[in-house]
Amino acid sequence: MKGTAVELPKRPPFPLLALAVCFVFAGIGIALLDDYGIGGDESGQRRIALDNIDYIKGNPRALPRTQDRFFGVALELPLLLAEDVLGLRDSRARHLMRHLVTHLLFIVGGFFCGLLAYRMFGSRRLAVLAMLLFLLHPRLYAHSFFNSKDPMFAAMFMVALQQIHRAFRKDSLSAFALCGLAVGLAFNLRIFGLLLLPAVLAMRSLDLLNASDAAQQRRVLATGGLFTATALTTMYVLHPYYWANPLRFLEGFQVLSQHPVLFDNLFQGQIVRSDALPPHYIPTWFTISSPPLALLLGAIGAAAICGQGIRNPRGMFRNGELRFRLLLLGCLVLPVGVALHLQAHSYEGWRHFQFLWAPLSLLAAAGLRFCAGRRRASPAKGRPLPQMRSAAAWLPGFVRHGGVRRAAAFGAAFLGLACVVGSMASLHPHQQIYFNLLVNRAPPGALAQQYDLDYWQMSQRQGFEHLRTLYPEVRLRVGDHSGMSRVRQFLPKSMRRQLVPADARTADFYIGGNLRLLLRRMPSAPVIHRRQAYGSAFLTVVAPKMVWGGDPWPDAEVYRAVHSAVVAADPLARRDFDLYLKDGALHYVKEDCGAADTEARFFLHVFPADAEDLPPHRRQRGYDNLDFSFGWRGAHFDGRCMTQEPLPDYSIVRLQTGQFVLGQGHLWRAEVRFSRVEDGDPLR
Repeated sequence: MKGTAVELPKRPPFPLLALAVCFVFAGIGIALLDDYGIGGDESGQRRIALDNIDYIKGNPRALPRTQDRFFGVALELPLLLAEDVLGLRDSRARHLMRHLVTHLLFIVGGFFCGLLAYRMFGSRRLAVLAMLLFLLHPRLYAHSFFNSKDPMFAAMFMVALQQIHRAFRKDSLSAFALCGLAVGLAFNLRIFGLLLLPAVLAMRSLDLLNASDAAQQRRVLATGGLFTATALTTMYVLHPYYWANPLRFLEGFQVLSQHPVLFDNLFQGQIVRSDALPPHYIPTWFTISSPPLALLLGAIGAAAICGQGIRNPRGMFRNGELRFRLLLLGCLVLPVGVALHLQAHSYEGWRHFQFLWAPLSLLAAAGLRFCAGRRRASPAKGRPLPQMRSAAAWLPGFVRHGGVRRAAAFGAAFLGLACVVGSMASLHPHQQIYFNLLVNRAPPGALAQQYDLDYWQMSQRQGFEHLRTLYPEVRLRVGDHSGMSRVRQFLPKSMRRQLVPADARTADFYIGGNLRLLLRRMPSAPVIHRRQAYGSAFLTVVAPKMVWGGDPWPDAEVYRAVHSAVVAADPLARRDFDLYLKDGALHYVKEDCGAADTEARFFLHVFPADAEDLPPHRRQRGYDNLDFSFGWRGAHFDGRCMTQEPLPDYSIVRLQTGQFVLGQGHLWRAEVRFSRVEDGDPLR
C-alpha cells in the first residue's frame, strides 16, 4: 500500500504577516490614544491648512508672512476636511481624531519598512525585526500621536525608500511614477524630502551610462523623465505657496539657515541658540536618545556595506542591492552634512531629523544579517543581486554550522527590543523623554541640568490630573506660563471648568517640566508633586500661594507693612528705583511711581564667589540671570511702588540690575559690589 503524500500548508505571503504586525500595533495605539496630550505645534499645523485655504480662495495675506509657508497640505488639508465631514466641533474630539490618523500613518511607515526589508534580505525574521526597530523607537512612537510633522515625514521617507527600491527593481513606467509620487509627498512634509530627487536621478544617470543598447537608453530616459515630472507635479500641486513662482521652494533652504525665530537649547549643560549649534549637536542627540541595539547594528551594517563597496567598487555603478544600500547610508549621512553646511537651525533635540531613523532601521537589519551570516535567497525576479559577505568567514569553524550563530544573533536582537519595550512601558505616556545608557545620569538631577527632558511640556496633563486627586471639587488656578491652555483643550468638558489658566498674580499652582527659573524665584515654594526619570524630574507641581501664607504673591498690604522696615537701612544704590537688601531678597522701591515705571522688565545678573555654585548652563557666562517683571512680585500703594526678588543662597560678590525694554536697551542700570567681611567671606 502506497503512502499518501501529505501537502504541508504554505506560509502566508509576507505582506499578510506585516499587516498582522501592524494591526497589533494599531490596536495598542487605539487603546493608548487618550493617554497623550496636545503637542506644542498642533495648533500651528492646523493653521497651515487654514492659511492655505485662504490663499487658494484669493486671500494671500496670511500665508506669505508665516514661517510655515513651506509646509504642504498633503496631510493637514485632509485632516481639516475630516473635521468637517465628521462634524467634530469640540477641541478634544478634533485632537483625538488627529492623533489617531497620524499614529496609524506612522504604522503604515512600519509596514513599508517590512516590505522593503523582505525584498532586500529575503528573510521574514529580518523584515519583522526591521519593522519593530522602526516602530519601537520610544521618541518617535510618542511623537506619532501628537506631532503631525516629524514622525509623519519619517514614515513617508520610508515609503519613498521602498518605492525607490521597487522602481529600480521593476524598471517600469508605473513603478517610477509611483516613486515620483512618494518623493513628492515626502517633500510636502519636510523640505529634506527633496534630497531624494537628485539621488534617484543620479542612479538613473548611471543606468543610462551602463545601458547596453538604444532601446534600453530610451527606457531609462522615459522612466527617469516620468519620475521627475511626477515628483515635481506632486510637489507643486500640494504647495499652493509655490503656484505663483515655482522657484519659491529655494526659499525653504534659505530659511533653514535664516529662521526668523530663535530658540534656546539646553545642550550638554550649556544654553546654545538655534542659529549657533555646535557641529556635534544632531549626532549627539541622535546617539544618546536612540535604542543602543539599533545604533550598534546600524554601525555594523554601515561598515559592512562600506567594506563591500571597497571590495566591489564597480558594483556601486550597477543597479543592485549594493547601490541601494549605499543610498541608505547616504540618506543617513548627507542630510546632516547639508544641515551643517547650511548652518540650519534646529531645536528640541533631533526632532527635525527623525527621518534619519528610516534608513538606520534598514542598516540595522543589514547589520544583523551580517552578524547572523545567513545568505539571502531573494524573492525578487531578474538577475541575482550582489550579496554582502557573511560574518561567518571570520568565525571559528564549529560556530559556522547549524543555527547557533543565527540563534544567538536574533536572540540578542529581540532581547534588546524587549529592553526597549520595557523602557517604553516604564515611561508611558512620556516616551518622548527616552535616553539610553550612553548619557551621563549621575548624580541625581544631573540629566535635567544637561538636556531638556520634556520640551513641549507634555507631562502637564498628568500634573493637573494629580491636582484633581488632591482637590477634586476646587477650581484650580494654574499658571499659564507654557501650555496649560493646550491642556484645557484636551480635557473632557466635565473637567475643563476645574482648570483655570491664570496669570502670575492669581496662580495657585504651577505645572511644568522645566521650572528651574520659577523655583529660583520662589525658593521657598513647596513642591507638592514630582515625577522623575533617570533620576531627574521631568514634571514638577509647585504651590506658590503657600509662600505668603495663603496669597499667591505679596499684595499692596504686604508691601505697605514691610516698607518702613525695608527703607530704614541704607540703600545699596539710588537710581530710578532705590535698591535695598533685606532678609535675603533685593527690594526695589520708588516713592513717586507711575504706571510707566513698572512696564519695563527688570534685569538682574548675580555673580557668585564660586562659579561652581551656578547652574551648569550658566557657568560659561559667569553669572546667574534672574530677570523678572514687576508683575511677578510688585504692587502700587500710597503713590509709591515696590517689588522684590529673592537672591540665591550662595555667596555673592557682585550684581548688576536695572530695567530694559526689548529692542530699545536699558532705561537705567546699577552695579553693586559686596565688600568682604573680616573673615574674608563674601556677603551671603
